[in-house]
Parts: sequence; structure tokens; C-alpha cells
Amino acid sequence: MINKVKNFLKKHGLNDSNKTFVVGFSGGYDSMCMLDILYRISEKSGFKLIALHLNHNWRGREAEIEQENCERYCKEKNIQIYTETLPVGTPKTETAAREKRQEFFKKCYKKFNADGLFLAHTKSDNTETILYRLSKGTGVKGLCGILENSKLDFCDVYRPLMPFSRKDIVRYCTVNKLVPNNDSSNFDTKYARNFLRHQIISELKTINPKIEDVILNLSKIAISEQNIIKEYLSKIKTQVTDKKEGFFVTEKFVELSQDVQNKFILDFLIEHNLDYDSKKVDEIYEFIQKNANRKSGKTLSLTKDLWLFVSKEKICTIEDLEPAKIKDEIKIDKCGTYVFHDKIFKLEEYKDSKMPVFPHSNEPAAYVQIDDKIDFRLRTRLHGDVIQPFGMKGTMKLKKLFINKGIEKFKRDEILLLCKGQEIFWAAGVCVSEKLRADKLPTHMLKIEDR
Repeated sequence: MINKVKNFLKKHGLNDSNKTFVVGFSGGYDSMCMLDILYRISEKSGFKLIALHLNHNWRGREAEIEQENCERYCKEKNIQIYTETLPVGTPKTETAAREKRQEFFKKCYKKFNADGLFLAHTKSDNTETILYRLSKGTGVKGLCGILENSKLDFCDVYRPLMPFSRKDIVRYCTVNKLVPNNDSSNFDTKYARNFLRHQIISELKTINPKIEDVILNLSKIAISEQNIIKEYLSKIKTQVTDKKEGFFVTEKFVELSQDVQNKFILDFLIEHNLDYDSKKVDEIYEFIQKNANRKSGKTLSLTKDLWLFVSKEKICTIEDLEPAKIKDEIKIDKCGTYVFHDKIFKLEEYKDSKMPVFPHSNEPAAYVQIDDKIDFRLRTRLHGDVIQPFGMKGTMKLKKLFINKGIEKFKRDEILLLCKGQEIFWAAGVCVSEKLRADKLPTHMLKIEDR
């Protein structure tokens, strides 16, 4: 086992005396075995180990004894240990326990400036995980099981015991006279994993004693298939996304087969750590199809602070549906450069004798004819704003113009307006007023830039 773990460390470039690793250490058979092996290797390699023990505070004195046992082992080996105890009342569920452990590991990873987090998952854990996912419903990604190397937010996670079964672990602990904790809750079959371990997997072994090897091999095949899918999807993605801003171009996206669209939706849900199942994927797929021709678009709430936006132009996410509105304004009374929040507005005289190439209306620039004294205000929209759009005789409400132009609701309050009172003369990147039309040579150029 030690040699296999050494090879694992070498494979991932971890056998380095300058590195510090945090190690999840419940003191049970798996984590005791892993920490002991890493300790033996570290004696020669020189990397630093810090054991992390989280007392879930579920089992009173029994949990305290387990923590003391962990501290005793680390003291004997001169391994630094860091412990925390969860408050009384922490929900006694597998999900709550996992979330609290992850929070604890991430905090410690940052606290000790770690180069990696070691977790003691084994081949047996992988079997339980895949069977659990199958019972709940899963796809190819779910069949990949527990990866030997993964990410937990900013933490690099390594699992060197993945090739070993629980039987291998127990043998190592016995031979090396280790005294692991024996958590009594591990035998309570009201927990799904324990039920699978003690009831289902033991029965499957009567059909095939090597069921754990079979499922581990299935994981390897699924990982390979997933890598192939990922490679080809990345090529497709470049064809259907906007190269500058990265959103999906709706027209191109909906031309993909439903299967490919659903795969992109599933990957999106996973990437954003959102709960997903086939029903959720179908819901988002139907939402996209239904709103793919909407000019101003529609939003679908995914969480309290994340929305999916779909319009005729784009498919993207919004993290702030109602951004803070800019309420102030600045006076524009001469040519020059003006700073307005995170934007720069420029008003310049046009001095060239040649007719310029006029920008498209959706660009943040415009050539205009200003005959009167320069006396404008720069602000964002207000209720009651009107504009006489380029080429029209009468005025219309700015809101109606935005709707006609397909401007998304969440972007309307960000558009800078050059105005007099409530009459808009230029909505940057949207429309120039007929009253600033330059029939001949323009007199001025308007421009908006990022600061």
C-alpha cells in the first residue's frame, strides 16, 4: 500500500519537502490508515502534514473519546492536529454533515496555506457512491464516481486510497497495530450509505465477489467517455457562443440537437452547484425554446440571486436582476471629457473636411449636428423620458423604444442618456435623436468609454 501511495504522490507532483498538506482525520479505519502511510512517507520526503478533525457533536462522550484518540495518535507521531466541534443542534443528516465538513476543510486549507487536501475515500466508498447515485438517477458524469483528484472550490483534493478496499484498510491497520475509532453510527442502516454497505453490497458480493473492482472499472470507463464528450462539446461551444462576451447565441444554440442542448444545460447546473435532475433540465430546455424569439427576453429564477436570461439575441445568466440605479446626473456644457461613475463621456468637435463613416446605432459613439448652445445633462433613465428617434417625425416614450429595440429589462437602467429635461437626444448604444441628425458634415462626435 505504501508503494502505491508513493506512486500516487509522484504522479501528482506532491512528493515535495516544501509542501504543506491538510489531512481529513476522523480517526476511523480509512483516515487512520491514510495518515499513517502519509506520515511514513513524509519522514523521508519532508512534506508537512496537518491532521484536521471535526467533532460533529452528535454522540456526546463517544465523539469526545474519538477526538482524544486522534490527538493521542498525532502526539505519538509528532503530527500537528487541528480540531473543531460543531455547535449543539447541528442537523443529524448525511447532507448537513458533508456540508459542515467541506466548510471546515476549506477554512483550514486557507488557514494553513495548504498545497493540498487529502481525503481517505476508498474503492469501497466509490462503490457506495455509484450505487447511491444509480438509485437516485444519474448519467455518465455520475458514474465517474469519486475522482482521485478533484477541486473543492479553491482546494486541490487528493484521494490516495482509491485503489484499496475496506478489507485492505483493515488489514493494514491490524498489521501495523493501529487503533482506529469505530464510529457506532456507521452501523445505523437508517443512513443510506450504511444501508447500501451492510445490506445491498454484501448481497451483490454473493453474485460477484469482485463487485468493487467491477464498479471501479465502470468509473474509469465513464471518466474516459466523459473526457471524450467534454472535448467535442468544447469545440461545439466555440461555434455557438459570442466570442467577445461568452454568452450563448440563441439562434445558433437552438439549432443544436435537443440532446446537445440538454448536455450544455446539465453542465451549466453542475458548474453553478445547482441541484439538478432530468426534470430541471427539461424545464430549462422548454424555457429556452419558448423564449428564443423574444426581443427583450425573459428571466427564469434559478436561486435567490441567479437568473437565466433568454432572448432572441442571447442566453446568459444574471446575478443582479435589479442593479442599483444611478440617481445623479452631470452637466455637459462644453466639449471635453467627463467622468460619470464607471464610464467616460467625450464630446468633441468634428474638424475633418471629409464625411465620416457613421457608427452603427448600437455602438457607443455617434456623429451629430449641434447647432444650439451646448447645454445637456448626462444621466440614466427616468419615468416619463421621451425621444424623437432618428428618422421619425414625432416623439415616443423611451420605454417603448427600448422594447422595440429589444433592450433587456435588466440593462435599461445602465444606458447613459444625453438629455435636456426629459427629452433624450442620445441613448448611448441605442439611438440618436432626429434633432441631432447630421445631414451634412457633423459638428460633433459623442463617445462613451469604460474607465
